[in-house]
Amino acid sequence: MTDLNGRIALVSGASRGLGRAVARELAAAGAHVVTTGRSRRGSATQTAVDDLTLDRTVEMISEAGGSAEAVTCDHTDPDAVRALVDDLLARHGRIDVLVNNAWGGHDFHEGVDGEEVWDEPMEQFRAMLLAGAYSDFVTDLTVLKHAMGPAGRGIILTTTWHTPEPPAWVPYESSKAAKNRLVYALGHHLREKGIPCIAVAPGWMRTELMEVHHEPGELDGRTETPHYAARAVVALAADPDAMRFTGRTMDVAVLAREYGFTDLDGTQPDLNAGRFVE
Repeated sequence: MTDLNGRIALVSGASRGLGRAVARELAAAGAHVVTTGRSRRGSATQTAVDDLTLDRTVEMISEAGGSAEAVTCDHTDPDAVRALVDDLLARHGRIDVLVNNAWGGHDFHEGVDGEEVWDEPMEQFRAMLLAGAYSDFVTDLTVLKHAMGPAGRGIILTTTWHTPEPPAWVPYESSKAAKNRLVYALGHHLREKGIPCIAVAPGWMRTELMEVHHEPGELDGRTETPHYAARAVVALAADPDAMRFTGRTMDVAVLAREYGFTDLDGTQPDLNAGRFVE
């Protein structure tokens, strides 16, 4: 049984999808979860699905008997992140687990399918880097400097994308690669501090938005729920020997075999299975 009782976990981008699942699974394991995003109730950044808000995530955790709170924060703003960390330290005294899940910079899909790669909007890559790797960088360094570094403890986990398949959408693939290399670099620099920094790479997930934009038959048997990757995050957060994975990008299926967790239906989807709709 994974036990995170008494831990303080900070999860960015927790209003929907994987971030919401991570927050729920961490709370189910006993952690007090601080969920963050750019908005709370009534102004979700994605309007295709109702209830994609931080407050709803916290309500779901509370209904299940867990402990959580919602805090508005733009993780691309260093001052906002510093204020968030100062507030959490003042109220909780520490941050034990940081999960970088905030992501954005595009609508559901803005690729240039059927067009040349050079027709990709120039601003697209910058927007994804800002919402992804830069957001992680700002949050990692702020939490390390003011919380985990002085305390000499904690774990940093980043949700990402990793696949041996040929690159698809260039801005997306490149910005996700930047997140992975940030984890690799921080893992190297933090090794002597004993603070693990690990990237967690899920397969093709049945998030709320995927269910809106695809027919049910397209998703059956080809995908995993966000809770599969969320359970990987919890397993790493609770592992006293997680340093063995520091600096690495770990596929969820590999971690499932390592720790023995399953998806909600009791299965362990295979490595890289069903990542794309044909």
